[in-house]
Amino acid sequence: MKKLLIVIVSLMLMLPLLVSCKTDTDGQKDTSATQSDEKQIIVKNMQGREIVILCWDFGYNSKSILGYTGEVITKIENEEDYSSVDVAKAKMRAKIEEEYNCKITGEVVGGDHNAFTNRIRNMVQSGVKDFDIVFDNLTFLSPFVSSNILYDLSKISTIDFTNPWWDQNAREDLSIANRLYFMCGDLNTYDNDGTWCILFNKNLLNNLNLDIDLYQLVRDNQWTFDKLVEICKSANITRDLNGDGVLDEKDQWAFGTETYNIFVHVLAGGDKIVKKDANDIPYFTVTEESVFRSLGKILEFYNDQNTVMVGNAPPYTGKGFENVWEATVHKAFIEGRELFYMCGLINVPSFRNMEDDFGILPVPKMSADQDRYYHTVSVANMSVLALPLNVENVEDLGIVIEAMGKYSREYVTPAYYDIQLKYRDTRDNESSEMLDLIFSSRTFDIGAAFNWGNTLTNLMLLDMNYTSRFDAIMDAAQVALEQTLESINEATLD
Repeated sequence: MKKLLIVIVSLMLMLPLLVSCKTDTDGQKDTSATQSDEKQIIVKNMQGREIVILCWDFGYNSKSILGYTGEVITKIENEEDYSSVDVAKAKMRAKIEEEYNCKITGEVVGGDHNAFTNRIRNMVQSGVKDFDIVFDNLTFLSPFVSSNILYDLSKISTIDFTNPWWDQNAREDLSIANRLYFMCGDLNTYDNDGTWCILFNKNLLNNLNLDIDLYQLVRDNQWTFDKLVEICKSANITRDLNGDGVLDEKDQWAFGTETYNIFVHVLAGGDKIVKKDANDIPYFTVTEESVFRSLGKILEFYNDQNTVMVGNAPPYTGKGFENVWEATVHKAFIEGRELFYMCGLINVPSFRNMEDDFGILPVPKMSADQDRYYHTVSVANMSVLALPLNVENVEDLGIVIEAMGKYSREYVTPAYYDIQLKYRDTRDNESSEMLDLIFSSRTFDIGAAFNWGNTLTNLMLLDMNYTSRFDAIMDAAQVALEQTLESINEATLD
């Protein structure tokens, strides 16, 4: 019996070496990767160095973001409370600490986000070395590029961002003027959480007798924005449930969404706020004809108050809700009163206990003749890695970061993707198939991250006068973009 137990334990310990999970050049998670696919990384004695991580708590004070415990480190003190992902992160840390003779510590901080980012700024400007690695979102980190607060990751020779544990779409899309200030890969989990999708209520779909196989529409390349609109308007879906004569957050809706999703739909058509030239210099494409064509269709639909509930728009923003999203579109979906809900995968765990079954769909194409689906992340609700400018011994730190990426790919990503996301949080095999498609078609818009001239902000308005609106801001947006590029060049000269 003892020999049998030894064999079983040995096999369990070998399992992470036999099966790992990688991100290929399309961003798709491939759970069939084996150890032979792995590239070699540098192993070095770090002489007991402590690697300190400062991580924003994305789930702080939220009822709809559940299960987030931190990137690389966790805020859970008791091991008995660990999820499988937390266990995998602990295993990854232990392996690196042993192999590299270092200590990985840090804190996951919520509360005042400005206070959080001020800690990063103050550390660099004062010269105090408090931490080595930062995990935060693109919205709060992007201003640090112009103020010379972040380290250019592309300068670190000990990090090879072409390795499979780094998101290759992020490597290409998030660089600016051939510098890379933030990055994501297998050492993040909240980049997956921040990926946008559409959920649908299966029970409600069946009760409406629409006789539509939504998954097959996706496979047949017929899941388009026009099809979404057609379905939402094809039956008496939106209903005044309480009979008060007013359609509001208490009633049943065909489509629940938020203003950020106007941008998500535009990007789903293959467009962006900016694209980049051969020299990696961004240029605005937000006023191109294809963008305005998409905006016309999107805004017409979103302004249909008999079909669409826009949770963070009037009248809901004036009702004094503590969290307007959770009180409107999120609550309606949980209670089975919403056919479609467009949101981030961050919301999926909070639906585990809802009575109705639900499925996951990609964001629809703007037209069926597109070459592919396009998905994006929330610039405010996804994590990226960044380094403060005055980080010490950056080449050694790069060695440890590469190890974090490699072993996160082997331990953390399989636990997150195959167990927590694909099997525990979803309720059918088709949704897992859809997740594969969603992750394989992710793209990043650096114009959304920087929001030069409030271009993203103006994309998120329900006002139909978008042509004149963008005419009024584009000169200032161009100036803001050029100032960022000038700041980057000046920092390089320093």
